[in-house]
Amino acid sequence: MQQAISAGHEITLEVAKEILLAKGNAFDAAIAATFAMFITEPCMASAGGAGFALTRPANGKIQFFDYFCQTPISKKIDPLDFYPVLIDFGSEQEEFHIGLGSAAVPGTIAGLFSIHKKLGTIPIKELVKPAMQLAKDGVLLNEFQAFDLKLLNPIFQQDISVRDIFFKNNQVKEEGDLIQMPGMVDFLEFIASEGVRGFYEGEISKIITTACQERGGFLRRADFENYKTNILEPLKINYRNKNIYLPNGPSKGGAMLALMLSKVGEEYPTLAPAIQATQNIIQKEDQIKFHLNQVFPNNSFTLQPSLSSNRGTSHFNIVDRWDNAISITSTIGEGCGYFIPGTNMQLNNMLGEIFLLPNGAHSWEPNRRMHSMMTPTIITDKNGGLEFVAGSGGANRIPYVTGQVVYHLFAQQKNLQEATEHSRVHFQDGKFQIEDGFDWPFEKDNAVFWEGKSLYFGGVHSIQKVKNGLEAIGDARRFGVAEVF
Repeated sequence: MQQAISAGHEITLEVAKEILLAKGNAFDAAIAATFAMFITEPCMASAGGAGFALTRPANGKIQFFDYFCQTPISKKIDPLDFYPVLIDFGSEQEEFHIGLGSAAVPGTIAGLFSIHKKLGTIPIKELVKPAMQLAKDGVLLNEFQAFDLKLLNPIFQQDISVRDIFFKNNQVKEEGDLIQMPGMVDFLEFIASEGVRGFYEGEISKIITTACQERGGFLRRADFENYKTNILEPLKINYRNKNIYLPNGPSKGGAMLALMLSKVGEEYPTLAPAIQATQNIIQKEDQIKFHLNQVFPNNSFTLQPSLSSNRGTSHFNIVDRWDNAISITSTIGEGCGYFIPGTNMQLNNMLGEIFLLPNGAHSWEPNRRMHSMMTPTIITDKNGGLEFVAGSGGANRIPYVTGQVVYHLFAQQKNLQEATEHSRVHFQDGKFQIEDGFDWPFEKDNAVFWEGKSLYFGGVHSIQKVKNGLEAIGDARRFGVAEVF
């Protein structure tokens, strides 16, 4: 049977393929690929980050692995290592906050070990080897990673311990330059030997929490020792005689995608007003469940009040020869500028998006799982047969851009390439954002028109079952890659 991968980086894909060809399953390949992302996609993935995964074993139930960040147990810290940086997006500048005071409890390592314990077949010691080799030999920056590194230059330059990794002649490295992470080799060897406890109860958490105590961060040993991956029932909805499986809370993205699809053709004739209406709903978190119940009664969606984080994401999907499938999204936010000594791994800055806190900085609730719009997606037929696996990067636009591909694929009966390349629309801050070619009568004073295809509109990488096997596509908006073999 055919196997397929769609991802955000060519070497991430190659590592996953290497594991599949060695008779590993989709879950083994996903674990190895995520470790590889630490060096292939360092702006978006790290042991100091977090993620979501939807898993579909060929002979088992679909499960949602939530290993997103947790807010610290205590917020009584003074002074605090927490300060603003300006990120220049060209047309505008945006302020983020970094420093150890912006770091929440990371979940990536716990998540990968949980997936391995439940579904893996190859020892972790083997799954880290490709990433260790990449860290030793180095990876050439491609166009997209060079773009991201340049964008996040003000953050990466904060820690002098990694200057030689990301900078050359006092300038941030560019496309074609080599990125090597010697510290990551020892780190991965340590993790493979010591396991998840080595990170959350051993040497790594000790290093991080000591730095937080000395420099002004919230994280303490209890934050790490109490962290766990949540393995949950996904949100399941019926759409055009298909079953769509989406992440449950703490993802708001699953609910947003479901609500958007329910409104197109029912309440609204096209995507644009359906997205606007859905965006209006999300403004009141306590109303999301109510609106979801109206169109999908008896759904399993739950959402605790918490802080959201919506930046710096990358996604990949894998389907193996046995029909196992996984859809997985990773993030570090923008990164907090602190790299764990001896590891070359940057901590997240999930507490640093203070524009998401109506009551100001540090008004988050302690010891809560944070929210995200990340939306890994799996679709089956009514009998449970796999049909589609997808997901995207793209901050708060993730559920809407993923949902638009689903809509064009299943409601408009387009093929996978047409559905992915179709022009997209988004609604944000009272205006429609219109990708070149999107056909709808917008009022010019209520719309921003983009030229060409833009990474603003996500990067929906996906795999589809077709009559002759599998098709896969990596969205060109985010330099995606795909292969069926």
